[in-house]
Amino acid sequence: LMDDEFDKETLEKISNLETELESNPFNYSAYTDLIAILRKGSDFDKLRAVRQKFRANYPLSPQLWMDWTQDEMKIAASEEDKQMICDLFDAGSKDYVSVDLWLEYCKYSLGDIGTSEGMEKARTVFERSLTACGLHTGKASLLWDSYREFEMALMAMQGSEEAQTKQKTRVINLMKRQLRVPLMDMDKTLGELEELLGEKPDPNVMRDFHKAKEKLKKIEQFEVAILNNNESTLESYKEYLKFELKEKDPARIQLLYERAITDNCLEPTLWEDYLSYLDTNLRIDSVSLPVYERAVRNCPWSHNIWSDYLLSLERYEKEHKLIKKVFEDCLSVGFREPTSYLEVWLTYVSYMRRKTDFKKTGGDGGGETESMTELRQVLERACEHLVRVSGDPECVMLKFYANLEADQLGSLENARKIWTDILAVHPFKTSVWMEAIEFEKIFGDKKHLRKRLERAMEKSHDNPEAIAHLWLMFEREEGSLEAFDHCRKMIKLKMDKMENVRAKEKRENDAVEDREKAKKEKKIEKDKQYRRDKRHLASEQKKADREETKPTEGFKVPTLPGPTTTKKVVEPPPGFPGGDVTATKKRAVEPPPGYPGDGADESNKKQKLDPNLSEEEVKQLRTVFLSNLDFDVDEDMIEKLMENSGQVTEVRLVKHPDGKSKGYAFVEFSTPDEAENAKKRDNELVKGRPMYISECDPSRKKGPIFKYSTGLDKKKLFVKGLDSSVTKADLGQVFGQYGELSDVRLVTYRNGHSKGIAFVEYKDEVDAARALVKTDGMKIKDKKVEVAISNPPKRKDESEPADMKSLGGTQQKDFGPRGKGRSQLAFMPRSLTSSVPATNKKLDLVKFVKPAAKPSAENGVKAAEIGAKTAENGAKSADNGAKTTDNDAKTADNGAETTETKEPVKSNSDFRKMLLGSK
Repeated sequence: LMDDEFDKETLEKISNLETELESNPFNYSAYTDLIAILRKGSDFDKLRAVRQKFRANYPLSPQLWMDWTQDEMKIAASEEDKQMICDLFDAGSKDYVSVDLWLEYCKYSLGDIGTSEGMEKARTVFERSLTACGLHTGKASLLWDSYREFEMALMAMQGSEEAQTKQKTRVINLMKRQLRVPLMDMDKTLGELEELLGEKPDPNVMRDFHKAKEKLKKIEQFEVAILNNNESTLESYKEYLKFELKEKDPARIQLLYERAITDNCLEPTLWEDYLSYLDTNLRIDSVSLPVYERAVRNCPWSHNIWSDYLLSLERYEKEHKLIKKVFEDCLSVGFREPTSYLEVWLTYVSYMRRKTDFKKTGGDGGGETESMTELRQVLERACEHLVRVSGDPECVMLKFYANLEADQLGSLENARKIWTDILAVHPFKTSVWMEAIEFEKIFGDKKHLRKRLERAMEKSHDNPEAIAHLWLMFEREEGSLEAFDHCRKMIKLKMDKMENVRAKEKRENDAVEDREKAKKEKKIEKDKQYRRDKRHLASEQKKADREETKPTEGFKVPTLPGPTTTKKVVEPPPGFPGGDVTATKKRAVEPPPGYPGDGADESNKKQKLDPNLSEEEVKQLRTVFLSNLDFDVDEDMIEKLMENSGQVTEVRLVKHPDGKSKGYAFVEFSTPDEAENAKKRDNELVKGRPMYISECDPSRKKGPIFKYSTGLDKKKLFVKGLDSSVTKADLGQVFGQYGELSDVRLVTYRNGHSKGIAFVEYKDEVDAARALVKTDGMKIKDKKVEVAISNPPKRKDESEPADMKSLGGTQQKDFGPRGKGRSQLAFMPRSLTSSVPATNKKLDLVKFVKPAAKPSAENGVKAAEIGAKTAENGAKSADNGAKTTDNDAKTADNGAETTETKEPVKSNSDFRKMLLGSK
């Protein structure tokens, strides 16, 4: 039949799924795929068989149960078939709580309401549905309304007035019950009741209604949160449960737990909380044990649920046969972690110990009871199984076994054998030896204890000092002088041996660290940026050495200060109309608008701390500036986005005249602290573009301030050559395996696209060095990347004024060996630029003669004439009382002396031409 219904490809798929289920009957997806295919055919027997097998291995979801019942309804003909459908509904209602499934069950039960027996059966199903889901705030009204409609339909069918009155009373009572429950559309139900009664309900009904209404207001927020969060409702349910647990309504708490596990059936912690509540509050076996049975079917990998299940069976005094069956089912499941078996075995062995009769049998009391023999068999089986699965690396079960043998089973010899096995597993671990010593103290004698101490002193490696202390104290308390001397001798030998061992280990560790350090230094030496910085530092050092070795006598070319923070201020000549010299020295050049210097920071700090700020200044501190926004971003989106940083009072999006966004906006918060928090979100991606957040400073005319370090940072790696599809998460995954990351920054364009470079910062330099060695040359998404220590090129200090033609007042750069640039002005007059031979003679001062006044100066600048007068006065004041004549003036031109007859006297105008050049 199937060959005619399905094509060859579908038949082959069915065959493969059946083969898969035969080899692995716990393949959930194979069941669902096979059922989906078979539902399209007509072989209902095969479909039913697959579903029965599926149901035996897994709890089915409400939708799978509804699909099953609907398929069975299509072929149900006899009363047996109809009863089987009811059984399916009953089984489905036990797996999970579902209003939809109960609603389908109620509708199906209405098929036989033509008889009195059918009406009672339908009424029973409705009552069961209300017991299971009647408190479901969001959906239970569907069940209540269906039940009420059913009863009203029966009222309309009644022939006699007395029967109608009786049925009407039933409907009214049902509506009163509904009004006691906080449900949606309660007002509508109240209106229908008033219409049915023809008057307002009695005060008791209204009191219950208002109480339920108040409850609804409190829980409505939780219901909305669950309804809106379709992806993960676990956290919403947890908050809801916290509220209901405070209210202490067991029925509502139980239903809420059922709703939570229906939506999150694979969360073992949720099952554990639910079961803990049932065991500590309800303590009813008929309620708790079915939940345990469902829990282990949904989360069979949780050893905590299995252990609690065994304890609950013992707590409710169930038969040993049932407890043993549950334990065997637990072992057959197979846990993900081998250590999970240990917890289950300890729970079961503890149960067996509690049920064991330790009274000896026989005339001399030396025989064992049957339960003692069974306990020893269980202990041996537990140890063998844990060894086989490697589930007890610390030998916890063996220690438990040894204590039981020595204490309650009365066999100290067997207990010592078990401890011998334990010490063979951990021969050098001091903590295990100390437990063995403690065992001998409790159950053994002095002879065995002394042997154990001496053996422990010989074998322990990690902390022999602790064993030595115990041994010494034992010999002081119990031993003779010879035993005490022997103890000290053995301890000294052991300590000397350990000192040598530790010294050797330290040397080996140091050698390993030295090799790692050498590798790291070698890698750094190979780094191009490191060599570039090294050459730069050497050049700076040579320059500083040249400055120190310059001659002190003769004419010196003035040099400008180096790249230090203290700037040298050149004093003007006497009489210069610039004001007082002292005032000039103290005057500092103000930075340009927006310069991120210390002064700006201090100014901002003072503004924040100053209580006398104006309202406009305070508003500016509360406002941040957003830029590089996507043009589709509007005011509502910005407000919603920035609400995470604080309370937004105003959003001002700058727009074009046509109403389109310009891509930047101002956001005002309620406090300056909230604005500071918002600035920490700088470079956050919004619609694929980095959003720049900075302070609101109308005076600043430049772009965002660069906030990252620009020097050598050994904790930060520079990565280039990245593929454009590489994300921040990809880099974190690649580099995170070499150490703990502090930050990963993927450099992007303003449109959010990657530039192919990134910075990866570690919390430790050693991790950064290791990552550098491992990742340099690595391929990430088929592209080879280059990795180096972060050391960006020095950024130009924009706070310093640019070089310009001037007589002084600006910071000039030293000319290199190739001379000055074309745009730079020589500092000394041209007549003095030729080389001057070394001589001990001092140059005499030049006497300047003031020229006759002219209508207009040669350059047309009066300020230059004023400067010439100032220079003339300065020359006179520096004469130091020496007498000069017009004929004995000297110049520095090649060291030749000039006289009045051979060379004319230079005027102020001539000197000005020499300095500034003719125009």
